[in-house]
Amino acid sequence: MKRRLRLAALGAAAMLALTACGGSDSGGDAGGEPVSGGTLTVAQADYPEEGMNPQVRGCCSEVQVMRNVYDSLVAIDYDESIHPWLATSWERSDDGLTYTFTLRDDVKFSDGEPFNAAAVKANFDKIITDTEYAPSVAKSTFQNLAATEVVDDYTVRTVLKEPTANWLNTLASLQGGQISPKSLENPDAAAGGVGIAGTGPFILDEVVEGSELRFTRNEDYNWPSALASHEGKAYLDELVVKIVPEPNVRAGLLTSGEVDAIAQVAPADIATFDGVEGFQFEWKPSNVSPYSLYFNVTGDNTKDVRVRRALREAVDLNPIIDTVLQGSSDRAWSIVGPQSPFYDAKYENSYGGNIDEANRLLDEAGWTGPRDSDGYRTNAAGQRLTIRLIATEPKPPLSTVLEAYQAEARTNAGIDVDLQFRDEGTVDVVRETNTYEAFPRAVGGVDIGVVLEKIYETGGAINGPKLEDPQVDGWLADGRTALDDDARRAAYDRVAQYALVDQVTTLPLYTERYNVAASSAVHEIERWLDPPRGMTNFWAYDTWKS
Repeated sequence: MKRRLRLAALGAAAMLALTACGGSDSGGDAGGEPVSGGTLTVAQADYPEEGMNPQVRGCCSEVQVMRNVYDSLVAIDYDESIHPWLATSWERSDDGLTYTFTLRDDVKFSDGEPFNAAAVKANFDKIITDTEYAPSVAKSTFQNLAATEVVDDYTVRTVLKEPTANWLNTLASLQGGQISPKSLENPDAAAGGVGIAGTGPFILDEVVEGSELRFTRNEDYNWPSALASHEGKAYLDELVVKIVPEPNVRAGLLTSGEVDAIAQVAPADIATFDGVEGFQFEWKPSNVSPYSLYFNVTGDNTKDVRVRRALREAVDLNPIIDTVLQGSSDRAWSIVGPQSPFYDAKYENSYGGNIDEANRLLDEAGWTGPRDSDGYRTNAAGQRLTIRLIATEPKPPLSTVLEAYQAEARTNAGIDVDLQFRDEGTVDVVRETNTYEAFPRAVGGVDIGVVLEKIYETGGAINGPKLEDPQVDGWLADGRTALDDDARRAAYDRVAQYALVDQVTTLPLYTERYNVAASSAVHEIERWLDPPRGMTNFWAYDTWKS
């Protein structure tokens, strides 16, 4: 017997719920009949330097705009409910190992190739068998896929190595986006870009290296997800994405009318658009992991859990977050984002800011030597208590929060936080060579289980704490294989208790939150924030301009 999972299009009430956590606007979506035609020009911070193939780089914010080109089998909303897209229905076997998908029979790739079960198999086989094509993706999101089987032209079956609770979330992600089998044979398929065909409502037809991406409407498109608000082709003729790294410059381009919308408005600029006539502003909180400081349990000066506890207690982050983020994000308390169905509020206000306790712990850990000439703690051998905090090149607000943490740790507890900003490649080398004590990051993924495995599992892709604990690995496996949400919640809470309280491998900083601002002439901007993580994708299918 199989459990049948069929989901229909959302009703009006569900659509209201989908957008309920957005910010305010000034009339951009106040009503009116959609208008076809026109060009939407937007600005985002980063160019996808490492490629535009969603299966290889779909985890990253700068690549999210490629959602306009690539559709997935299913769609996901902020409640992490799954809805039809290229697949109209699906069945899961009772043991959770087999998913059988019924596909739409009216879809084609933009290069004219048919979308069918054979195309899905070609995509998934490429991901899991060609390690030069997508090694990190295969490890982190498709690692449990054993085989893809063609049942008939429009029925495809995936067979998993073990029950995998996040499998549908994975398929709903941009990394599950479908690429034409003909394009997969292209030697440049892993890089993506012009000529790599998807089934999406737009086609990438021009790239100006480092500065601009141009998309044109797919005139044949008529297969949106159940979350879309209309059918048929997109309203817009074109989408132009400009790369503008400086947030103040992006804000200036919007206020001057040179662009229609921008991504990632800096905290200081939000008041320019939020609630201001002529503009609109939307934000979404992330369902996954917040920005956190990870303590290396094998680091020279962080092997001792008492030092890690002191690093947690020595600084009151609340005023820092309030001052730096200016209400654009909230203080984080758990390894799980507060919007996640797996969030537990019991950790809120349960630790941090106890300066007396921090100093007591450091005394107990042996950092009782005379303060050195700069006022830092030393041990009996005269060695300074130095915490090498390695971060990627400074980008506010994270860099500002870290600088404030550095200053407070010195003042409150005599800790030398050696804050080093490096390029991404150097940070990776530092992590590999284990020459650090702390590492800040917001780790993304399509499901909280995937995210936590990246951070805490032995050999995880972004294992900042350097954990190799079979017990933690077991809890993560329990959460991954449990098909019941209560069982998953219990497993992930064990990881949270370990990381936040028992071993203090993690100090959450602030919630990851994405935002967009636009002219009031632009409609449906809340759809640009991609659930469940909320990253800006400028998905322009439902967008139209007055």
